[in-house]
Amino acid sequence: MVRHMNQARARVLDGFRRRFGDEPAWLVRAPGRVNLLGAHVDYSEGWVLPGAIDRSIWLALRPADGPCSTIEAIDRVAGDPHLSDITSVSNIAELDTARLPLPVPERDGEVGATWLDLPQGVAWSLARAGHHVRPIDAVFGGDLPIGAGVSSSAAVEVAFLMAWEAASGFSLDRLERARLGRRVENDYLGVGSGIMDQFASIHGKTGHLMLLDCRDLAFERIPLPNNVVVVIADSGIRRTLANSDYNRRPEECRRSVDLLRRALPKIRTLRDVTEKDLDKHAWMLPSALEKRARHVVCECRRVLEGAEALRNGNLLRFGELMRESHESSRDLYEVSLPELDALACTAWSVPGCFGARLSGAGFGGCVTALVQVAAVANTERRLRREFAAAFGRECDTFVTGFGDGAAISTFSTGG
Repeated sequence: MVRHMNQARARVLDGFRRRFGDEPAWLVRAPGRVNLLGAHVDYSEGWVLPGAIDRSIWLALRPADGPCSTIEAIDRVAGDPHLSDITSVSNIAELDTARLPLPVPERDGEVGATWLDLPQGVAWSLARAGHHVRPIDAVFGGDLPIGAGVSSSAAVEVAFLMAWEAASGFSLDRLERARLGRRVENDYLGVGSGIMDQFASIHGKTGHLMLLDCRDLAFERIPLPNNVVVVIADSGIRRTLANSDYNRRPEECRRSVDLLRRALPKIRTLRDVTEKDLDKHAWMLPSALEKRARHVVCECRRVLEGAEALRNGNLLRFGELMRESHESSRDLYEVSLPELDALACTAWSVPGCFGARLSGAGFGGCVTALVQVAAVANTERRLRREFAAAFGRECDTFVTGFGDGAAISTFSTGG
């Protein structure tokens, strides 16, 4: 794990030196995240159990001399796959923060989003909040897989937020960073996500998950035993969030609330609906909306149960809840795919794997498994072998632990 981190850091620093012929002034690290429980409930103001992982986006920068920012993306770090892969477009761009393009939903339909819309969206979000954004020279990259459900786009957003803070001389608290990052997704890119991804990238702590209340943003860090890690298995399928059913799900949740409010006038989101309420009033909802609502209502309960199981050291129960979460995401929220189901089923059958579920938004991406360290090799082997037997191609797997949140440091050749 440390080797991956050091390699990613070194690639970014070498890229900066090649591009600009000098050392950077600052170096930013912003991690990805996994969410072990709490699928698709953050935009209903529910509870989630994410943690920052030890794979990250790295960004090297200095203030620019000219009127524009020069930004280079290396590796494959364009963010979520609703943005064009940097292998198919130029990976070096100039960004004029005084003349930013329109948000993606407001553009001509033929003008799609590219990787540059992540830093552009950050500059736009900062300007909307009243901050002057100074031009920078920057190179960024990392070791996060793209579109795999580990929140690479949020990590890029957090990295650029912190970069422009340093270069422009203003200061944001961690909560404001998370909110500005969410604004990039919602208002600039047109993706209806919640605040969990940016929040986890910023607030992570080594060896801990966090129980986050997405309504008031109160959170509790919960430690994990030292003998467990996360195994991530990548289906190789990339979803397009801005154009997929992903954006339809928040609207379905809002419609469910509008209908249920006739009988439950005090509810604000599905987070406020109990399972007893839903059993009593499910007749008010069309079948599809009843399924969406039941997933969210029960998933909120699973998160709270899961947090209590972790506090008590009951990883077996926590794993059962992960399995229930995947099955609900598959059957009720309908965001899974056969490849994800196969990976989850394989993980459930491996001794030493406590639980597994699809990671991130679904519609592609990865399955996340909570595994004893002693069972990692067998888990990875089984996942790769059985996926290849079922689908005729290999899946990638990697192991990660839970790490600290984003950080920036003044760069020196010794640091």
